[in-house]
Amino acid sequence: MDTSIKRKRIMDSLKRLLDKYSYSYISMQNVADEAGVSKGGLRYYFPTKESLFIGLLEDFFTGIEVDHMKMVNSQEQSGDRAVLSTLFNIESFVLNQKNIKIFINLILYGLENPEMMKPISIFFRKHLDIYKKVIEQAKSDLPKIDKNEFDIEFKARITQIILLSTGLLEAIDPIGMEPAKLARYVLSLFSEQPNTDSIIC
Repeated sequence: MDTSIKRKRIMDSLKRLLDKYSYSYISMQNVADEAGVSKGGLRYYFPTKESLFIGLLEDFFTGIEVDHMKMVNSQEQSGDRAVLSTLFNIESFVLNQKNIKIFINLILYGLENPEMMKPISIFFRKHLDIYKKVIEQAKSDLPKIDKNEFDIEFKARITQIILLSTGLLEAIDPIGMEPAKLARYVLSLFSEQPNTDSIIC
């Protein structure tokens, strides 16, 4: 069997197991059994449990970068359509219910095992770099929006997402976020006063 096909089978098996169980209950033998390979065959591709989960992280980022960042450079889309399509496709992938369960397991594993935290930090830094590209494009390509289009519940959820996730992301991949500056920025997103910097909100 082709190496890439067998590796994909192993990754798919790990994803299925993570959809049912916590990372701590999953052994190399469980993955081997689910994939229909011997434990020795599994270790040929992934010598340790850590390398297996790191492989999963790499697969996740490849899915985001290769499958979705091509939207930015698509000749069929331009301007705000390209930017919005990119954001939509990235987050549709990342926030898929099964994928989010896998992400949570990976983060919990990293918080418990320092060997896992480094590749997790690298993953989030690469994800951050994707958003840098999208934001740079959005500066010139996205039209201004009417903030009255969004109701209070929508704005509260956005605030909740930003504030709750910032602490977690700073623990994984710190960039030196200042709480006071973050609070001011979040509030500025919903200010009724014109703000030429708030193109995406």
